[in-house]
Amino acid sequence: MARPGPRRRRQELTMGENKGRAPRNQQEEILCAVFAQVLGRDRVTIDDSFFELGGHSLLATRLAGRIRAALDLEVPVRTVFEAPTVAQLAEHLEQGSGSQRPPLRPVERPAELPLSQTQRRLWFLNRLHGAAGHYNMPMAHRLRGDLDLPALRLALDDLAARHESLRTAYPDWDGRPQQIVLEADEAPVELPVDTVTEAELPEALSVAAGYAFDLTAETALQAHLFRLSADEHVLLLVVHHIACDGWSLLPLNRDLALAYAARRLGQEPDWPELAVQYPDYTLWQEELLGNPEDPNSLINRQLAFWKGELAGMPDRLRIDVTMPRPDTPSHRGGRVPFRVGPSTHRALNQLARETGTSVFMVVQAALAALLTKRGAGTDIAIGIPAAGRTDEGLDDLIGFFVNTLVLRTRTDGDPTFRELLFRVRSTDLAAFAHQEVPFDHLVQALNPPRSPAWHPLIQVMLAFQNNESAELRLPGLEVETEPVTEGITRFDLRFELFEGFDGHRAPNGIDGSLTYALDLFAPAEAERLTRKFTELLDAVAAAPGSRLSALDGAPVHELTGSGPSSVPESAAADGPRIAFVCSPYGQQWVGMGRTLFRTEPAFRAALEECDSELARHTGWSLVHELFLDEPEARTHDVGVMQPIVFAVQMGIARWLEEAGVRPDAVTGHSIGEVAASVIAGILDLPDAARLVHHYSDQQRRVAGPDSGMAVVELSAADLSEHLRGREGGVCVAARNGPRTTVLAGDRSELEAIVAELQAADVLCAMVRVDLPAHSPAIDRILTDLEQAIGELTPRPGRIPMISSVTGRELDWRQATAGYFARNLRQPVLLADSTAELLKEHDVLVEVSAHPVLTPALWQSVEDSGTAATVLTTMRRGPDDRAGLIETLESLERLGLKT
Repeated sequence: MARPGPRRRRQELTMGENKGRAPRNQQEEILCAVFAQVLGRDRVTIDDSFFELGGHSLLATRLAGRIRAALDLEVPVRTVFEAPTVAQLAEHLEQGSGSQRPPLRPVERPAELPLSQTQRRLWFLNRLHGAAGHYNMPMAHRLRGDLDLPALRLALDDLAARHESLRTAYPDWDGRPQQIVLEADEAPVELPVDTVTEAELPEALSVAAGYAFDLTAETALQAHLFRLSADEHVLLLVVHHIACDGWSLLPLNRDLALAYAARRLGQEPDWPELAVQYPDYTLWQEELLGNPEDPNSLINRQLAFWKGELAGMPDRLRIDVTMPRPDTPSHRGGRVPFRVGPSTHRALNQLARETGTSVFMVVQAALAALLTKRGAGTDIAIGIPAAGRTDEGLDDLIGFFVNTLVLRTRTDGDPTFRELLFRVRSTDLAAFAHQEVPFDHLVQALNPPRSPAWHPLIQVMLAFQNNESAELRLPGLEVETEPVTEGITRFDLRFELFEGFDGHRAPNGIDGSLTYALDLFAPAEAERLTRKFTELLDAVAAAPGSRLSALDGAPVHELTGSGPSSVPESAAADGPRIAFVCSPYGQQWVGMGRTLFRTEPAFRAALEECDSELARHTGWSLVHELFLDEPEARTHDVGVMQPIVFAVQMGIARWLEEAGVRPDAVTGHSIGEVAASVIAGILDLPDAARLVHHYSDQQRRVAGPDSGMAVVELSAADLSEHLRGREGGVCVAARNGPRTTVLAGDRSELEAIVAELQAADVLCAMVRVDLPAHSPAIDRILTDLEQAIGELTPRPGRIPMISSVTGRELDWRQATAGYFARNLRQPVLLADSTAELLKEHDVLVEVSAHPVLTPALWQSVEDSGTAATVLTTMRRGPDDRAGLIETLESLERLGLKT
C-alpha cells in the first residue's frame, strides 16, 4: 500500500482518538486553555468547534472576555461565531482584531460615586413607584436537616462584607443619586425567624418577596427564615435588582455556602480577594463608554448603530390580546410552565450547528414567527437580557451588570425557517457587537412614542438561561429550591427557558415558563400560547426548510401583510426594452446596502443568499460588514468591498425584478461582469460567489497606496498624446464611453496626468481606489487567479449578456475562469457593449448605489442617435430607496406595466 501523503496523514490524525491537533504555539496553548475553562472541559484541541462542544451566545460573550484578559486583545462576539475553533481564531488574531479597551482594576474613588449606567433607571423607578417590589429578586431554599442558625447569620454578614454591592445604599443628594458603601458592621443582615405551617408558607413567601425597598435609606438585601419544624426551614433571600442580576446567583450561592461551612467549624471564610468591587466597575464603565460629547466615543459609535438598526420600527407590537390594554398597567403577572422534549432539543441543537447559530437564536426565530402568526406583524422586536460581564474580572462579583438588548427580526416575505434563522443570526451578531449602550440611554436617544401602558421599544422578553447551575449547597443540609410566587411582570410577555443536559453534555430538554400580564391575557389564552410555541419548536425541528406559512397551515397573506404578489413574467410587449448595466464600484454601497437590507424583503433575501454562499469562501459575513461602525468598516479592502458590491447589485436586481422590471439583456463592468452573468442566468450563485471571492482576494496582492485609477472625460485616442512616454506606468483600463476613459497604474504618474489635464480644463479626477486593475500590474496574479477560480459550470442564459471584454454577445460556453481572468487584465470595452445594447434597447438601467457609469452611458446614447434613456438606482438624498423608486416610476411613465 502506498504511504499516505502529508494531507492524508493530517486528515487521519484528526480522525484518531484526540480528534484534533495540539497547540502549535504559546498563543494557541492559551486559547485552548481558555476554551476549556469556559466550556468546563478537561482538554480542547485547536480544531474543536466552540459551539459543537456546547458553546452558545452567552458563553461566547464570556469567552471573549477571558481572551481579552489572557491576551489583552479585543475579540468581538461575532468573531467567535465566524472563527469558532482555536486554529481559526488564532489566525484571525494574527491579522489584527480591533482596538483595546481600558483595563478593569481597582481605582481611587471620587468623593461622590454616581450610580452605574445600568442602575440609574432602577433607582428612578424605585422612587417613581413608591418603592414597590417590581424589581425584587427573591430566592427561596428549603433546608432539611440540622440547621446551624448562628452560623447562617454570620455567613450572611460575611457575604455582605465580601460584596460591597450588598452593603450599598443609594441616597438622593440634591437630585444626584449616589452609591454609599457602608462598612460591614454598619450593614448587618437581619434574619428574622417566623414559624409557619406548610399551608401558610406560599403566602408568607409571596408577601416577604414583595418587600418594598427604599433604596435611598437601606441596602438592597433582605433575608427571612421560615421554620416548618425543628429540622425543616425555608430560607428566603430578597435582593433588589439594583445590586444583583441572574448571573450573580452563582457567586452569591457559592460564597454563602463557603461562609456557612467555615462558620459551622468556628472559622472565618478563607476566600481569595475579589479583583474589583462594583464601584470599580461603575467608574470603569464610564471610562469605557467615553465622553457623550465626543462623536468618536464608544457610546456614540454604538448609538449610531442602534439608531440605524431600529429606525422605522413600530412603537410597539400589536400583540393579539384578549383584554383591552389599560392606560395604567397593574403589573400583575401570571405564570405558565412548559417543556420542550429531549428529541426536539437535540434537533434544535443540530440545526444550530448546521446554520452556525445557537439554540438561543433558533428559539428567538421561532418566537418571532409565533408572534407574527399571532398578528404582531412582520417587524418583531424582542428584548433579551445581556449578561454585561464583558470582562473576566466581573465573573465572581455580585452586582447589576445586565443590559437589555433589542433584537429586531423581520419575518416578511414568508421565508423558510432556515432563511429566517440566517436573518436572526445577522442581526443578533451585530447587536451583540454593540451591547455596551445602556438600554435607558438608548431609549432617551431614540425617544420613541411613550406611554405608561407599555414598555418602551420592547414588550416581549426572551430570557435564555444556559449558564452554569447556581444551586445552593450547604454542608449537613439537604437543599432544594422552593418556588416563590411573585405575581409581578414588567412586560406583556416574558419567556424564560432553561436548557438541560445529561452527564455527557448532550441536550436533554428545555424547561420553560411564560410570565404574562394579567391585564392583557386570560390564563387559558396564556396556556394556549405556550402550547403553540412548543408545537412550533417541534415543527421547525422536524422541518426547518418549511416556510412559515406551512408550519401550521396559516395562509401566506397573514405573513406577508398582503395577498400573494402577482409579478408578471415579463414586461408588456409594447413596453420599453430594458437592459441592466452593472457598475464596478462606488462609495455608497455599504450605506445603501444597510438601509435596503433593513427595509426591502426582496433585497434582503438576495443579500442573505449571497452572504451564505460567500461565507463558505471568505470566512466572514458581508451582512456583518454592512453593519460595522465606521472605524471598523473595511471600506478600503478590495477583498471585502468587491463582494459587497456584487451582493448589493444582486439585491438591487432582485428588487427591480420583483417590482416587475425584467431586463431583456445585461452587461457589466469589472466585478459587475460577474453580477451580469448571474442576472443573465449563465452562472449560478455558488459558482459566482467562489469567483467573486478569488477575483477580489487576488487583487489584494496588487492593491496598495502606490497604485490607483483615474477617470478622464476624453476619448482613448485623445488621451494617447498625454500618455506618450508613460506607457510602462499608466495605461487605459476602460473605455466607458465615447469620451470617458479610465486610466490605471502608478499613482504618482496618474496624479501628474490629472494635474496636467485639469490645468487644460479637462474634466478628470482620481478614482477613490488603490487598484491598478485592467493594467499590466495584473499579470503577476493571472495564473494564480485562474487556478484559484477553478472550473466553472456555465449554462445557456435566460437573457443575452453583452460582454465588456469583447463588446459582443457572450457565448455562455466562454464563461470560464480564463474569461474572467482576462476581464481583470484587459481594458473594459463598456462603450462597445453599450453601443451593442442600444441597437435593440431603449432604456439602460445602471444597477449601482452610485452613478459611476451614468455620464458615460449618456454619451453613448447621444452618439447612438436614438431616443434611449438612462436611469440609475443610485442613492438620492437621505432616503437610500429613492433611486429605486424613481427608476420604477420613470419606467411606468415609459409604458412598463407592473
